[in-house]
Amino acid sequence: MPSIKPISEGSKIRAQKADPNGMRCLVENCPKERGVEAVHVVPREMSADRKFMKSIEWSWKMRKGTLNLDTRRNVFFLGASLQSLYKSGLWALIPEERIVDRFLSKPKGRFPGSPLPRQRFPDLEDETFRYTFIPLADLSSFGITRQNQGTNLADPVAFTTHLHPFTTLPSFTSHVHPKYVILRMACLLSSLEKQTDPFIINLLETNPVVCKLADFYPAWASGCLPIGAKADPSFLNVVPHEEEDGEEEERAYMSMESQSDYEEPDTESSDGDSVCTAPRRIWYPPSSWIKVARGAKRHSSEIEHSCSPSEHKGKHRKLLEDENNTGSVPWSSCTKESISKWAYECST
Repeated sequence: MPSIKPISEGSKIRAQKADPNGMRCLVENCPKERGVEAVHVVPREMSADRKFMKSIEWSWKMRKGTLNLDTRRNVFFLGASLQSLYKSGLWALIPEERIVDRFLSKPKGRFPGSPLPRQRFPDLEDETFRYTFIPLADLSSFGITRQNQGTNLADPVAFTTHLHPFTTLPSFTSHVHPKYVILRMACLLSSLEKQTDPFIINLLETNPVVCKLADFYPAWASGCLPIGAKADPSFLNVVPHEEEDGEEEERAYMSMESQSDYEEPDTESSDGDSVCTAPRRIWYPPSSWIKVARGAKRHSSEIEHSCSPSEHKGKHRKLLEDENNTGSVPWSSCTKESISKWAYECST
């Protein structure tokens, strides 16, 4: 049974070429020789949650099955220590407030703006954006040492140490797209653990940008598509279908469920030689497949250990003879009792 394919070298190379920082750590500004690695803003493992992915694709005005989290706009570079803290959800990036407001409707009186619907989702095509480091827990046990740009390493001012809550850190320029940064922060704020955390509660009360970001999870990632989404030609693939007997052609809307959700694609989800990321999700085998495969493998192993090769052939031949004699589909007339009896005979 196939498993999740790792991120391709092509995806890393595309992110590296787009990175205005030359693959240096976004926060510490240290060079790649200090263990700097590629990190996903939104974890690529989220591709396994099909309801989540469909909901995001709908909210982002995309076609179903086309959100590939290996895109360069979702990959940036961090040093080893900050990478571990980031994946643990202990800190995040937040966009400039004016950028966040592009994704919100205009406030009406005392009512704040709400995330824009699919039809009005903004198309931000800028190559780079500015982001701010924000801790999501008390990180006062350590500091962040940032290498200052364009200084001699022997100079005492070549490095600056920043302490919690890290308000002295400068803003960062990155090629990652704000929609991924907003989604990551919204997902973190939506967890029950964060909602009851006094640190996060205080952050929501004191930081207006973070307060706005908390509204995006229920709007973008609720998992429930609106009525009519399954028939929306801008969301699903439209396949021409010709009726039999010469009837007039009509449009048949074919869901990509079978292809993007259940069948393993014939090609890699990210071509290493391509200049752009393939518009399809990272493929994960459904959990039901894994359970069935494990059960089948275990059952097969038990039979192999309990039956000799000649017994295997005999049982297989008998099944084929029974099928030919009855002319029916094998197992179609089996009852629960007969299956249990057959399984017992195989094991003994």
